[in-house]
Amino acid sequence: MIGNRLLDQSLRFKESTINGKLTLNLEKSASVLRLALDKAGVVANVKAETAAIIDVSGSFEHEHEEGTTSLLLERLVPYCVVLDPDRKMDVFTFSSGEPSAHYVGSVTPEDAQGYVTRNIVERVPGWNGGTTYSFVIERALEHFGWKECEEAHQTPQGKGFLWRLFNSPTHEHGHGTPHTHEKKRSLVLFITDGENEKNDEDRTTRVLEESQRRGDQVYFLFIGACEDRNVKFEFVKTIASRFRNTGLVVIRDLEAFVAQSDEELNAALLGPELLEWLKS
Repeated sequence: MIGNRLLDQSLRFKESTINGKLTLNLEKSASVLRLALDKAGVVANVKAETAAIIDVSGSFEHEHEEGTTSLLLERLVPYCVVLDPDRKMDVFTFSSGEPSAHYVGSVTPEDAQGYVTRNIVERVPGWNGGTTYSFVIERALEHFGWKECEEAHQTPQGKGFLWRLFNSPTHEHGHGTPHTHEKKRSLVLFITDGENEKNDEDRTTRVLEESQRRGDQVYFLFIGACEDRNVKFEFVKTIASRFRNTGLVVIRDLEAFVAQSDEELNAALLGPELLEWLKS
C-alpha cells in the first residue's frame, strides 16, 4: 500500500513513554492515520505542508516544562509523515506582539521526542509573554507563500560578499525587499492555552479575512488546551464558525489527550470540515 511505502523509506521511528509505559510508536500511528483518511475518502496521494504553532505565553509554562506539549507535538508528527512531502513539520512559537512570532525550525520523527523542552523552553522570543494570534498567523502565511513577506531575512551563515551583493535591498529579488515564497498548500495546527487578547481580535479577523479573500490554500486547526473551564475560547469559536478554513478542538485534560489511542486522537482532530478541505 502507498501508505506503508511512505513509512519504510529509511526512517527510524522512536517509541516514547507515556505515564511510564512504552506505548507510542510513530510508525504505527502514521499507519493508523492513513487508514482513518482512507476510510474518510481522502486519497492516498493528497499532500499538504504541515506546521505547528505553539503558544509560549506564561500560563502555558508548566505544560511546556513538564513535557506535556512535547508529547502533544510528538502525537501530531504522524500528520507530517502522512501528508507533508518532506515528512517534516515546521514549528512556530508566539506570545504577545510581532517580535514574538518566531520560526523555530522543523520537527521530524527522529527528533520529535522532547522537542519543546529542548528547543523552545526559555529559548524563543516572547517566552512567558501574553497572547496575540495575528502576527504568527501572518508569519505562517508568509512562510507558505500566501502573503507577501516583508521580513528582512538574515544572511545565511557562511555566505559572503557575492551572496550579499546579489541579495542586497537594491537587487530586484533581494535581501530585505518585499517578496513572496513559493505557494504551498498547508495544514497549520495552532496550539494555545488561552484566549486571544481583545486588542488583537480585529487584527486576527482581518488577517483571516484577507487570507480567505485571496483563496489561500491553508487550513488552521486551533487546538485549545486549557483545564480552566472559564477559558471558553469564544473568539476562536467565532472565527471557526466564520471562516471555512478555520476549525477548533478544545482539550480540557491535555495529559489524558496525549495518552489516548491513535484512533481516539484522530477522531478528535479529523473533523468534517478538515476532511473536506483535505479532499478538496
